[in-house]
Amino acid sequence: MLEAVTGALVQGGEILVVRRQPYLPVFPGFLAFPGGKIDQADVAGNFSHPLVDPFPTSHVQALCRELAEELGFDLKQALAQGEVSSLALMGTSITPIFDRYRFRVHHFKIMLKRRPVIEADHNEIAWHGWASGKALIERFERGQELMVIPTRNILKTLARDINSELVTPLGLSYVEDRELPFIELIKGIGIIPVPSMTLPPARYTNAVLIGDPGSPLCLVDPSPESEDVYRKLLETLSTYPPAMLLITHHHPDHHQYAPRLARQLNLPLLCTETTARRLEATYGHQYLESVTVRPIGEGTVITRWLGEPVRCIELPGHDDGMVGLAPDSLSWFLISDLIQTMGSVVIPEPEGDMQAYLDTLQRVIAMQPRVIIPAHGIPAGGTWLLEQVLEHRLDREDNILFLHHAGKTQDEMLSVLYPGLEAKLLPLARQNIRQHMRKLGLLN
Repeated sequence: MLEAVTGALVQGGEILVVRRQPYLPVFPGFLAFPGGKIDQADVAGNFSHPLVDPFPTSHVQALCRELAEELGFDLKQALAQGEVSSLALMGTSITPIFDRYRFRVHHFKIMLKRRPVIEADHNEIAWHGWASGKALIERFERGQELMVIPTRNILKTLARDINSELVTPLGLSYVEDRELPFIELIKGIGIIPVPSMTLPPARYTNAVLIGDPGSPLCLVDPSPESEDVYRKLLETLSTYPPAMLLITHHHPDHHQYAPRLARQLNLPLLCTETTARRLEATYGHQYLESVTVRPIGEGTVITRWLGEPVRCIELPGHDDGMVGLAPDSLSWFLISDLIQTMGSVVIPEPEGDMQAYLDTLQRVIAMQPRVIIPAHGIPAGGTWLLEQVLEHRLDREDNILFLHHAGKTQDEMLSVLYPGLEAKLLPLARQNIRQHMRKLGLLN
């Protein structure tokens, strides 16, 4: 596990926060404190000052380096000039299991006597500003910010008492051998990373709980990979009992054990008619036996979020029955397998369609949701990831057309377009090539 630091600069009752660029691989678009990974070179530092001497050298060096790189703020100089009134370790947290990178993060608080000039590195920081803890928490409560749990807990603590130096609890707390974590990164959206039988490099499918108090709590895509994971999911759901299940599409890493869960908890199962047909065609009529299946489609209101209707939005392309969910404000968009943050999406045969997939990408980009929530990986701010996937697909299509005109076979295209791909993933890559060729009219 990697080590990292963050630094919350505090002055005049306000805290400096940043919004990370949407293209960063770690916490894209999140409201956060400046900071980053501890490098090997940080171990060799020799800076000494009474306020930092209690802490490991590598932590101090990394903190100084990151603040200088991201903000243009020289912590060593501020310490030497007596501009820092206190420096405290508020606590240490571990990042969620569903992200591709995991960090042990040491969170520092730096009380300043005067407000420094900030020169933000816009390669990493989309926005920065000073605000009270109360104001920032209010933005989260209105569904306007993506925040990890430690950031939120630090802000809540400082909103109560700006002089606090210890944050308890700081991070996520759950019993790992008994339950699955429930992670709220957006107000009112609970993500449960469920170990599932998905395609590598992903390992989890995000089961998502949505619904205001007084509205039905909807559990989206529960798909545990085993009896043990199913048991842990049930334990978590005992604290957050759903009123309904929703399956975004018929691929197994989105519904394994879902009919059993529906029967056991006596819950209706919502999906499109296309998904219901494909489930029965693939797994037999008994798969949905004794389950109340409710059909949904474009515009169906599923529940409410912060008072807004949450509607079903059809997302064909990856699967002809796939749907997502979004509130009317588009504060977020649960996009299922439209993209994933840790690999390419397959456009499988026969249910996938490359033209429909590209059209769906363009449609969602045009809607400009504030946050996208994929089925695999961490949520991200904005539509940058969608735009990159669309650009990549169009570039890939140009390459396939060029190779076709050069007389290359599909296998020859495969070696050019997917060099070094694992053997077990080659059939999936072939499908994507064929689907592009169908769209181009080069294949029936």
